Amino acid sequence: MSVLNTIYASMIVLSAVCTSFVDENWRGFRDFGSNTVQADLPTEWSPETGIAWRAAIPGYGQSSPVVWQGKVYVTSSDGPFQEQCQVHAFSLKDGSKMWTSNVPATTKVENYFRNSRAAPTCCVDQQGVFSFFASGDVTAMTHTGETIWTTPLLKLYGEVMNERGIASSPAQNDELLFVLIDHDGPSYLVALQKSNGKVAWKTDRDSRVPSWSSPVVAKSGDRELVITSSADRVDAYDAQTGESLWELAGLQGNHIPSASIVGDQVFIGSTTMFHGASDESATAASNCCLKLTNVDGKQGFQRRWSAERANSYYSTPLAFAGYVYYVNNIGVLYCIDQETGKQVYAKRIGNPCWASAIGVTKSNSEQLVYFVLKNGFTLVLRPGAEFDQVARNQLFDADAFQDAAQSAERHRKENAVPADLAKPKEGPEKVLAGMPEKQLHQMFSYGDPMVYGVAVSEDRLLVRTGQQLFCVGSN
Repeated sequence: MSVLNTIYASMIVLSAVCTSFVDENWRGFRDFGSNTVQADLPTEWSPETGIAWRAAIPGYGQSSPVVWQGKVYVTSSDGPFQEQCQVHAFSLKDGSKMWTSNVPATTKVENYFRNSRAAPTCCVDQQGVFSFFASGDVTAMTHTGETIWTTPLLKLYGEVMNERGIASSPAQNDELLFVLIDHDGPSYLVALQKSNGKVAWKTDRDSRVPSWSSPVVAKSGDRELVITSSADRVDAYDAQTGESLWELAGLQGNHIPSASIVGDQVFIGSTTMFHGASDESATAASNCCLKLTNVDGKQGFQRRWSAERANSYYSTPLAFAGYVYYVNNIGVLYCIDQETGKQVYAKRIGNPCWASAIGVTKSNSEQLVYFVLKNGFTLVLRPGAEFDQVARNQLFDADAFQDAAQSAERHRKENAVPADLAKPKEGPEKVLAGMPEKQLHQMFSYGDPMVYGVAVSEDRLLVRTGQQLFCVGSN
């Protein structure tokens, strides 16, 4: 009996280990900020096989999916001034839509294809789902879609002076949501209580260069920090009080990629930009690694290295398996040694990434990197000192690609702002206002269907385009 009890207990422990290996929830933008996961994802699929389901998303959105206990949440917006903001819940099992809830927009934002459109990704936990829209509205909902509270940030603190809109996703800890607003006017980082939406603290950041990167929460000693890589600087704040702890100035081009946190290391992404950062050497050096320090309770950092040639774009750098990966705006992948910052290789992979790469550790300890390109192809690599391609998978066939492109074009035309109501463009957008839309699409690598974000849950890869949600994995 004693032997049987021992075997039985061992089976329970083994079962628990096997069950806990797979990450079931994906809690926010890049989950906890590293974009690494334990899962047995498939390595090969095609439009005909390996895709468990796909679902249509009403309106249009650029946010990534998040997952909590079998529900997948995404956002979208609709209307000439994005006055219709929506949160949608889908079943992870079969893709059926479970509910849609509306968030009344308290501030109008032009629905222009170069503007952010429902770009901020939700946060999710056991309390509910927390959304944020370009209208400035932060909203908490239950997991069945009932609104708990709404806080209109732009009504409280003023409209954003940024013709490209808001795209920064909120970050979270157990009690607070952290929202970053950087623009040509009074910029700030604000913490909202998840229980009631009230402002816990607000830290002013003066006027900043317009940026769209997202804050991320890090741990240093026994203290939680909120790290922002934005507007040519990296800043660290105390998560409980908003106190500014340290700052790294003098960077260039870190307006879109967010920071990646791996242990006590912070990886910064930067990119050259139209009418913005253009010095390639300075931009490459701004793709850097910082080490968090904690000396006698005083928070600080050390700059470990700066890259020589790397360049990011919309996606955030991935530090995984001893290497750091960056993808630039013409689809060149840079692989950097994580310890030294030296370039290991550079390889053209065909398309840029708007979705951030994912580092996957399988149950057999195999490690793989998934790059979901903006055109729906997924490149699977084995990390190492050489470019080692495992698979290249297609999401759309030609007909589906064409149908999606036409659907997005119809949506743009139906939601165009009437000419007499459109505000005149200023700054960089004034230069672009007279260009044909097709030329702008080519210049900025736009073109639907576009993959904006990804997530992983229960051995499945979720891929979100402007109007569709795909689930790659077994049924």
